[in-house]
Amino acid sequence: MAWPNSSFMPHAVDISNNFGVIVGFIQNDPQKRVQYSPIIYLLNFLPSNRHPIVVNHYIPFATSGTWQDLLSNSDADTYSAKYDMSISINRYGDVLVGMQHINRVFLFSVNISNPIQLTYISRNTNGRSLGNGKSVAWLDNGNMATILVNTYSLSYQWLSSQIYFYDMQSSIYNSNSTPLSIFPNYHQLLPENFSPIFLNMISSSISLTLMDSSGNLLIFNPTPPGFYPSIPATGSVPFITFPESCPLGMYKNQTGINDCILCPTGTKNSGNATVQCTPCASGAFCPLGSVSETSQSALKIIEQVIAYPKSSDTTIFDEILIQNMFHIGSGHCLLISPLFWTLIVAGLAILVVISMGILKFFIRHHTCTQIRKRVQWIFKKTDLIGEGELWVGGLISFSVVVLVSFAYAFSNAYLKQYPIESSTDFYFACHRSIRNAKFQTHLQTLAVPPPETERKMFDLLNEQSLSLNVDFINTFINCDVVSIQALFGNTWSTIRWSNCQNINSILSLFVPLPYQHISVKITLAQIQTIGALRIGVNGDKHEEDSYKLKKLNV
Repeated sequence: MAWPNSSFMPHAVDISNNFGVIVGFIQNDPQKRVQYSPIIYLLNFLPSNRHPIVVNHYIPFATSGTWQDLLSNSDADTYSAKYDMSISINRYGDVLVGMQHINRVFLFSVNISNPIQLTYISRNTNGRSLGNGKSVAWLDNGNMATILVNTYSLSYQWLSSQIYFYDMQSSIYNSNSTPLSIFPNYHQLLPENFSPIFLNMISSSISLTLMDSSGNLLIFNPTPPGFYPSIPATGSVPFITFPESCPLGMYKNQTGINDCILCPTGTKNSGNATVQCTPCASGAFCPLGSVSETSQSALKIIEQVIAYPKSSDTTIFDEILIQNMFHIGSGHCLLISPLFWTLIVAGLAILVVISMGILKFFIRHHTCTQIRKRVQWIFKKTDLIGEGELWVGGLISFSVVVLVSFAYAFSNAYLKQYPIESSTDFYFACHRSIRNAKFQTHLQTLAVPPPETERKMFDLLNEQSLSLNVDFINTFINCDVVSIQALFGNTWSTIRWSNCQNINSILSLFVPLPYQHISVKITLAQIQTIGALRIGVNGDKHEEDSYKLKKLNV
């Protein structure tokens, strides 16, 4: 057959019952900067044709301003591994085309009953590198896409190899797609003598064979729901996977070669639900990949930081007292105003004086005279001004007592506003934020030596013994798989914890630190999911002379 462009150089091909797809390069006009361009041809195999014919084509164009737009492909006329391409067609007419030199995988669709149009659906780009789509394949009868993603530098130096599994039925395939699983991973490791450089994949409807750069083969066999293909660490070539139960916090609800996936948020797998995760109780902490239900109280934040209020304009108590005593506001300020209640008492005293005058000058009755004299006698006894000589002084004394009582109550409450750490809102003053302290800050670089008056406090801080607290929340990790190392100079040395326990799926470590400034490395030898991580530091309290260092717990 003749190609529409005689310069066409094929690189990959795949065929179905009545059509095929072939991909390669064509030569452009010598005057153009891009000398060779990739092209995809759709071949029609219908019986009415005496031979396959090209019925449609697609030419990928680079987005302006991207690194792909700068490629000229000047050496595409000679074989180079970086120009390897791949094609795979499923039974529905979906076509995957991998072009690793531009780091893209394309998804097309062809009508299998009338294959005359190659319809572009989407594409996946894997950043500024080469290797995405070095090999592509369909699995699960065409419902799952498998992409060999080799990462090369732009100079085609190998960096890594991975296989991405995509669920093509329940999600959209594009550059933002999240793979169902990735191989290798933390519990699907490569065999010891299997090269980390992957070259090619070959698939059937349910299984997959992977070839490395040394020609070794790894065969992925499908596993039933609740199991994933476990990789043998050693053995003879070809390596063949075997089924193993899903790890805690993961599940798998279909047959296939893909890995188990993490339980969704709000569900858990404690080891007895590997096909479907079980729902957590309402209000429980169950993040992605939970192994149990954790109480929300385990997530409380420990804070010792105090927001110091704005300092008062003055710290002279006499001025603060006078300002509070003779201030009348509204609402709360009116109810606690000493002057307001003093005026109330003074008003009542005036009413008493008026009543006494009426009894003396307008009512001439023996009983009223006795009542008036009895009242005068009582008020003389309470006279603090005339020392018992004036009954009117007794009335005035009540106002004085009210004023003094408020002054005492205010002074007592104001005294309790120190220290700031134990004080609360001040309800006995109009301004509730008033405090018995004035705050100042003198920020300075640590390179400046502290003055002698403050050196003792700095010494206490520098000598404080610290301990590292680490909580692994919602996990089944045990203490015996935890190792801790600290960096002493240029050497990592093992240190021990003083306390370690796993209670209610929370692994708590308490590690005394040999120095305040030190790097610590925690290694977990057990493969488990972790819902959350909380890190804190503890320090002992210490008092010396007039200096007080509080206990640190953050």
